[in-house]
Amino acid sequence: MQPIPIVIGHRYTIYTVASSALTTRTEISVLGLMERNEFKPDYPGSMRGRHRIGTYKQARKQKSYYLDLNVAGTLVIPGWNLGILCDHEKYHSFTMSATMNLAGTPEAIREMVSRNINPNFSEYDRIIAYPTPLDVMNTKTRILVYPNARTDHAVIEQMRESLI
Repeated sequence: MQPIPIVIGHRYTIYTVASSALTTRTEISVLGLMERNEFKPDYPGSMRGRHRIGTYKQARKQKSYYLDLNVAGTLVIPGWNLGILCDHEKYHSFTMSATMNLAGTPEAIREMVSRNINPNFSEYDRIIAYPTPLDVMNTKTRILVYPNARTDHAVIEQMRESLI
């Protein structure tokens, strides 16, 4: 894992897909960093898991938490109030597809992703733009932000097949 250039006292917005397959956006202030990252496997013997890299406090909250990141699937963007919300925050509906579902145009999302400081992020194939509310009867409401990125994700493969 390459180090993520996070600075104590700075504010970041974290976008990731939770274990429940829901896209989450968390605005944080970094309180401290670990001397060495700790790897926390998803289950004993697993190669997948999260790296504990420090502690943080959420925006407008008092409690502090460990900063545990799935580094391959987490966007770390400097600043708060970036203007890109998750699908459920903006439209009050969500797909639960284990993809990163963001409310915005592909261009705006690509611009935001270009500011990502996590050099380990590799799941570009899983970023989906929702410029309009989700409509289960109309698959054109979702747009692949990086349509040519390599993938092995079943939902993304289905989306690509429907475009052909």
